[in-house]
Amino acid sequence: MPAIPAASRSTSPGAAAGDAAAAAAASEPTIDLVHLARQTDGDSALQQELLALFDKQSASLLALSSDRSAERRRRADAAHQLKGTALALGAGAVARAAAAVEAALAGGAAGPEAVERALAALAAAVAAARIAVAELRG
Repeated sequence: MPAIPAASRSTSPGAAAGDAAAAAAASEPTIDLVHLARQTDGDSALQQELLALFDKQSASLLALSSDRSAERRRRADAAHQLKGTALALGAGAVARAAAAVEAALAGGAAGPEAVERALAALAAAVAAARIAVAELRG
């Protein structure tokens, strides 16, 4: 299998905090290959294994997080696990969306509309990440 190429990104130092965060998110790769390479010490076989694991786990954890018949705490735990999986891989958008779902579900104060919005954002982030994983895995 070919090695996964490294990628880089930068933000402008003069941007305001909100603008810098928005710019970073907009220019952020779906899968941060530099982070992934760092996490795996450049081992392409391990990178492929982590990508495959994320692909499988992200689908099942998203499904559990979205399961309205499950307890809120169990759904929040699934979102938390998805956040950790995403952080290990370098899928920042998935990690942030999963954290929002976790917070909405764990706090109990968020209404159903807020939870549904957070879940929709998570589903979109997971879908984009799974497409990127499929492309990286060839």
